[in-house]
Amino acid sequence: MSLCYRVILANPTPHRREMTIPQGVGLGRDEERTTTQEEVRVDVEPYSRIGVLFDTNGFQITDVCSIDDIRVEEIEDLETLDIEVNESSIRIIDDINACDLDGSKRTRDMFRNSGLSTYTGIQVDEGRRMGGVLLLSQLSYLRSQRDGQKVGLYSPTALNLRVCDSPDSIYNLVESGQLSLTSCVGSGFDSHGALQLSVQNNTSNNLRVRIPQGAMFEQSHWNGKQNLVVTNEEFIVVGPAQTQTFPLHASCANGSAQAPADDDMNVTPFIFNNLGNTFQDQASVWQSFDGESGRTARL
Repeated sequence: MSLCYRVILANPTPHRREMTIPQGVGLGRDEERTTTQEEVRVDVEPYSRIGVLFDTNGFQITDVCSIDDIRVEEIEDLETLDIEVNESSIRIIDDINACDLDGSKRTRDMFRNSGLSTYTGIQVDEGRRMGGVLLLSQLSYLRSQRDGQKVGLYSPTALNLRVCDSPDSIYNLVESGQLSLTSCVGSGFDSHGALQLSVQNNTSNNLRVRIPQGAMFEQSHWNGKQNLVVTNEEFIVVGPAQTQTFPLHASCANGSAQAPADDDMNVTPFIFNNLGNTFQDQASVWQSFDGESGRTARL
């Protein structure tokens, strides 16, 4: 690859953002310095960093774009520039150094605490049973074990997760205050009723609640047990000011941990993307989350 320049865009929010690299942004240094020759607009996924490549004349290399999850990967003859673009030259995915992935409380605390300071756009509210940071921290911890040298926090995209933007989803209804999650209990796996929810409609109208396929529910504490993923999309209707309890079919998301056993869970904004046959059965779910050798990684 001939010499080119990379402009790094970072989105530290829980929403997809269109970001702009203006015309005239400086690339390179000293006598080799050039500028971007045109305005470039790029969609950046939540909690992600994208490297946009430019040639030595300042034109975007349109079919070459890199997404880095922990750090910028080394590419031969590539000059990397962090520049101010839409206030988003922030490094949002941190390396976790001096971490031996030994399964100790110290290591788990390091991932959890780094997650709290990195994924700052996620609401963590134990009283409302809302979470997502622990889920990302744990999945990053497991992937760090599998990948060996890449130890750190990953973007949701790198973990095959997306943020649910459907206004009628259970997470968004809880976040908006229209719905309260009065109880959320995980017990068992790959069964109808592995997840038991009680919800209260806080409005004066019927409330249609969508629970998407792939919706992720995290353990409320790092207790060595598995998180849960909803295997089939379901809808419920809750009457005005009414409370309703209902079971959901859910599978365990991490094959290296114990199954939930009457554990308090949190709803998260994340959906696990179907990789083809992800939700066929419990073994397929584990395969999709953990990969071929993933069950050797321990929570």
